[in-house]
Parts: sequence; C-alpha cells; structure tokens
Amino acid sequence: MKKWWLMLLASTMAFQTLAAEHNADPQGTSLAFYNWYLTALSHEESPIDEHDPLLKEYVTERLLKKITLLIKSPQGMDDDYFLQDQDYSDGWVNNVSASDFTLNGNQASGEVVLGRDPADRQQLLVTLTHDRDGWKIDDVQLESPTR
Repeated sequence: MKKWWLMLLASTMAFQTLAAEHNADPQGTSLAFYNWYLTALSHEESPIDEHDPLLKEYVTERLLKKITLLIKSPQGMDDDYFLQDQDYSDGWVNNVSASDFTLNGNQASGEVVLGRDPADRQQLLVTLTHDRDGWKIDDVQLESPTR
C-alpha cells in the first residue's frame, strides 16, 4: 500500500512539473492540456467531474467557476466544454495540433485541432490568459462545425 501511495505521489508531482513547464507559452499549454485531457477521457476518467487538481494547472479559476455554474444550471451542460462536443473521438487521442497563437497583452488565442481525419476533426478556438502561474485556458469555442 505504501508503494502505491508513493507511486501516486510521484506521478502527480511529475504531471504538475510538466504542467508548470508547459504554461510558459500558450501553444504549449494548449497542447499539453488537450493531450492530458483526452488521455484521461480515454482511460474512462472525467477530470471535470472528479475535480482533478491538474485542471487548475491548465485552466483559469474563472473558467472553472463558469463550468461549475453551467453544470448546476437547470439546463445542465450537453457538451463537454473543452471539446465543444458530447463525447471525444478515439481519433483525437494523441492527435492534437495547434496553430501559432496571437498575443494581445495578457491574452492569447489560437486554433487547436483534435484529430487528423477531416471527417472526424474538431477545430477549436482556444483563448488563454497569462497570470502569475503562466498561461491558462480561459475560453473554448467551436471554430467551425466538423460533423
């Protein structure tokens, strides 16, 4: 049991170190977040529902509060906020790309594409904000319908 806890602690610390390194630029933050997030979903984890502490490494507190309000609203939330879709595609896992981000003061925005197959691709406009911890995702919008 002790070994299990030590392994869990070590892996959590490694993920936090990686998150901190990737928060240095908006493109790296976006790529790191979506690779982590899609991998978690593919392992049947739900970072939002499970209140995964790594979300706070990648996402602004403002956006986390907004998502919580949407989930608790009478309408609920039909789509996964970060995917702008009801579910992820297996073709998106390990197939995340990002354009160069446009910087405007402490904000940056750019396109993140999930998947390679044009018939099964999700194009997102991701906006990040720079704070004392580096770049964090502050908004996600569907850039163009793909399905």
